[in-house]
Amino acid sequence: MFFWRQLCLMQFFTLLALFLFMGLTPAPETYTPVLDDKLMHFSGYFFAAFSISFAYPQRSIGHKAIFLILFSIAIEIGQYFMPPRAFDLLDICANSAGALTGLAVVTVLAKKIFWFKKILYLALQ
Repeated sequence: MFFWRQLCLMQFFTLLALFLFMGLTPAPETYTPVLDDKLMHFSGYFFAAFSISFAYPQRSIGHKAIFLILFSIAIEIGQYFMPPRAFDLLDICANSAGALTGLAVVTVLAKKIFWFKKILYLALQ
């Protein structure tokens, strides 16, 4: 189970690095197609909620939510100092909504589906 734990941590930190790169690069549209901006923010943090839940299943929902929201705020603050990027409160709202929705879905799945809970906590065995 050591390998599963390392894999879960690696995918989470890779996702954070990707968010940092895409959040702080001057022209992210050169690396990925731009669809609906707020939908991309929501879905990115929705999947980040799954990622952090597998990397740190023992942490409370509150700790995971606070980390993801503060990480989102930190990136937005960084964008303020990196023209042509700009601080956007609505991005933080979309990120937070995605993170909270994702954490809620993970919680429901872990309570209702036995095999999902087993996989979620596999890294701790």
